Amino acid sequence: MKKYECDVAVVALGLSGLATAIACAEQGLSVIGFEKMRLAGGAANMGMGPFAVESRLQKKKQLTLTREQAFMHHMEYAHYAVDAHLVHDIFWKSADTIDWLMDMGVEFEVAPYFPKAQWTAHNVIPEGGGRPGPRGAGTMCKRMTERAEQMGVQMVFETPVKKIIMENGRAVGILATGPDGEEVECRSKFVAICTGGAGDNEELTLELTGVVPEALEQFNLVPGIKGDGLKMAWEAGAARVPVHPELGVGVHDNFNHWNLEAAFRSKPELTVNKDGYRFINEEMSEMGSFFGNAVYRQPDHICFEIVDTKRIKDRIKYGPEVIDEVHGDDFYEHFFEEAERSLEEEDFSKFFWKADTIEELAEKAGIDKDGLVETVNNWNDYCEHGRDLELCRTRYMNPISTPPFYCMKMVLQSLNGIACGGVKTNHKLQCLTEDDEIIPGLYACGVDACNIYGDTYDFYLPGLNMGFALNSGRLAAEYMAEELNNF
Repeated sequence: MKKYECDVAVVALGLSGLATAIACAEQGLSVIGFEKMRLAGGAANMGMGPFAVESRLQKKKQLTLTREQAFMHHMEYAHYAVDAHLVHDIFWKSADTIDWLMDMGVEFEVAPYFPKAQWTAHNVIPEGGGRPGPRGAGTMCKRMTERAEQMGVQMVFETPVKKIIMENGRAVGILATGPDGEEVECRSKFVAICTGGAGDNEELTLELTGVVPEALEQFNLVPGIKGDGLKMAWEAGAARVPVHPELGVGVHDNFNHWNLEAAFRSKPELTVNKDGYRFINEEMSEMGSFFGNAVYRQPDHICFEIVDTKRIKDRIKYGPEVIDEVHGDDFYEHFFEEAERSLEEEDFSKFFWKADTIEELAEKAGIDKDGLVETVNNWNDYCEHGRDLELCRTRYMNPISTPPFYCMKMVLQSLNGIACGGVKTNHKLQCLTEDDEIIPGLYACGVDACNIYGDTYDFYLPGLNMGFALNSGRLAAEYMAEELNNF
């Protein structure tokens, strides 16, 4: 058996694990991080950037959102069903964390994700320049890995942790398995669980969230994240708390149909269920979490978005009404080309249709014909008079009148396979039992402990998952150092 000894054993080196390890080392603690993959960063390598409020970058852009305003918004959004002290500490730490990362060489661009969102996302500018976007945060993970090495953090890769060692009710280390199958033991004063949830374990995620399996026609998995940390924390005595998925709505096989994904996802198209009736003010489709909640309630947990040719041509000429940070702004230029290619694909023909009449479109898509015809007629009348009598939409009201018409079946997704929370902690990130007793020596950070949303992820303050990962790790490190001084 290979043996290690340190002050802090960090279980997994994703974003929260890296933040915890670096911050602990900065506090003078000896740190060993154990990671099952071959490199650090985990799911954050696929992301865009973290949340912050009152950062110097926001101040340079004359953005006036205050920490107090963000805090009050979020607490009301979550109906106060969350730990106010933890939310406060995460928000108040966030600007300093951006400075902390910039000192490592990370560069950011401040942005919202959709028009009603705040400018709290600090999207990472990729190494070598270019537009921030999906996977851009891999550069941040690389800089943090370099910083961890500089600070003397020992990182042990391809070594998954299997168990938390508990003695007399205290976490005193971990057991792991090395790449050659050799058993590994690390004795430590503290253990920090930073494993990122259960994003590659569909069965466990669905069990924890209560989402019915048939609802998620597309489950975006995060490779390697099996829920090991959650299970180890529970086995060590930590209480379970409700887990909430980041439900979203998107296009089937979206990465192979990126321009169609961009055109239909988070854009205010006429949206109906299989009965042909509207069920949401389409403006709210910009807010992915709300859209996901609404679609989940519909028959078969699906919906359809419909657009006519004039609307697409207008967007090619004048640009899209809504530009989001994920998809950019030039995708409509390729719409017709990609549409024709996709219509020829046997698999995608189950999700995307084109027709010269609404009746034909309904028949092809499997939507109730009478319901859809009634809805389109009503919608066109609302557009003519500028007033939506059903669901109070006020923006982008364009009729469905110019053939050919296009219809996309939108599928319910679990965004990145992420379900937030699962391990009960206090605001110091110490794991708690069912009786709210602290489990000495055991901390949880990142997605495993991210119980700050209530029942729905808060896209109004974009970047919060990454923001929580970074700031919970830094806060936990400070509390561990404080506790160690009192040993």
